[in-house]
Amino acid sequence: MNTENTSAQWFIILAFAAIYIIWGTTYLAILIGLEDFPPFLMASFRFIIAAFFLLGWSFYKGERKISLSALKKNFIVGIIVLAGGQGLLIWSEQHIASGYAAVLGATLPVWFVLIDVDHWKSCFSNKFIILGLVLGFVGIVFLFKDQLDIPLVTEEQNNGIIASIAVLLGCMCWVAGTLYYKYKPAPGSISFNLGWQLVCGSVFCFSVSFLTDELSGFSLASVNMKAWFAVSYLAIAGSVVAFIAYSWLLTKKPAAIVGTYAYVNPVIAVILGWILANEMISTDQLSGMVLIIISAMLINFSKSKLFAKRKKVAAR
Repeated sequence: MNTENTSAQWFIILAFAAIYIIWGTTYLAILIGLEDFPPFLMASFRFIIAAFFLLGWSFYKGERKISLSALKKNFIVGIIVLAGGQGLLIWSEQHIASGYAAVLGATLPVWFVLIDVDHWKSCFSNKFIILGLVLGFVGIVFLFKDQLDIPLVTEEQNNGIIASIAVLLGCMCWVAGTLYYKYKPAPGSISFNLGWQLVCGSVFCFSVSFLTDELSGFSLASVNMKAWFAVSYLAIAGSVVAFIAYSWLLTKKPAAIVGTYAYVNPVIAVILGWILANEMISTDQLSGMVLIIISAMLINFSKSKLFAKRKKVAAR
């Protein structure tokens, strides 16, 4: 047996476990952190802790200088992807279940198709991608159905609807920022650029926290160890370990295979929310989750085959 191949296989298994399990558990960790932290302040702490590790590693390797152009690109990504994508998600979990938020987050492949204008022609000529989009939106309707069926909407239900929309807006921010960085990448390593994105995201989230008066009445002394552990877990496991595993897997496996985390994460989040946080999911919400996961699978695998075919044709 080849020891080198066996080691590589184990690294791949561990990397998949990281993006499946760690990212699947971050939704519950956010819920725990929100017990003592206001949302945008928690996001700011999460990002700056992760930035400390990533930039510390980059500085250790000798990567210390960043150009004004690269800083500008990382600033844009930090605000759109981290403050917009993750900040809105964290804020939303004050009003909706963590598993429900995770299911809404699984609509990312839908927004990648709709926002990536450069690939509209090829995507909208593929019947499976179109079917995936339709199923995705039907799934979203099922998720909202319970709240929309109630004739008299209470303040709590209204907050739930706003929070659900915030998660979807966060998904759009995540996709828009990711596509921007894909087409206009900054020079430097992944860890160096992500570190600066996290710094920018942290500063922006702290500014939002200050402007929305989150700091009023907040005291670090009142934060218990469970909440600190949740924020540290989100920073180190979620933003550092899982992201590095994800980036490394993309160099070893097809994007569609690596992207299967989008189908596994919500299932893990729903199960953990049910067992540990007493979160309930209705039949309609469960139906919506199934439809969204099928939608994501159809879109991801169809896009992967489509782009692989185009690459093969271009190589001739």
